[in-house]
Amino acid sequence: MKRIAEALRGPRPRPEWLVSAAAVLLTAFYYVARVDGVGVFSAAHGWSATTAAPLPPALYFPLSAVLLGVLPVLAARRFLGARPAALGLGLGRWRWGLSLVLVGVPLALLAARIAAGSPIMRAVYPLDATVRPVVASFAPYALLQSFYYFSWEVLFRGVLLFGLAPIIGPAAANVLQTALSVTAHFGRPMDETFSALPFGLVFGAIDLRLRSIWYVAFLHWVVGVATDWFILTG
Repeated sequence: MKRIAEALRGPRPRPEWLVSAAAVLLTAFYYVARVDGVGVFSAAHGWSATTAAPLPPALYFPLSAVLLGVLPVLAARRFLGARPAALGLGLGRWRWGLSLVLVGVPLALLAARIAAGSPIMRAVYPLDATVRPVVASFAPYALLQSFYYFSWEVLFRGVLLFGLAPIIGPAAANVLQTALSVTAHFGRPMDETFSALPFGLVFGAIDLRLRSIWYVAFLHWVVGVATDWFILTG
């Protein structure tokens, strides 16, 4: 934590402003920048949409990178004086990170296979209804998804976890980023949302140990992409 703290610069860090900025960006992400729609049903009114019109995937995924990645990093710089090295955006303990990836990829594929068997997951994913289980169609979609998964990790495990850990402590920062990441799953399948709580805490702890977000981010992307593939081919 000393190295992280040394990478923070600025006369007066304002973590409350950083968390507020994250809340604003997540609200915009949930209600406006969606590739799907969320609604409510009542006997009196039937189905009603509660979010803006869905965006095409080609716009949604890059916009996710802006809202969850670029703007949070700029906010961390403004309100904490945090450089990228302070946010876990370097390679960290790369030898341990590569070992994690080697061990984690088979587990990620297993988790994806299990998730793909859930009816509610199959009802939601893939987010692009036009994608097909052939390389020419699926590979560009998988690459496009990387905008979302990697920027997700930048916000929660990077900006919020690494940015706040030297100020409020690593345990509190890990709980905070996990709590916000769970709420960001609202509107997704219930089993996915509930699993975000334990996995968020575990992922955060691993990132702190590795001093980098990228290894967990890669595994997160593998789970998401593989889940879509198994759904399409199942």
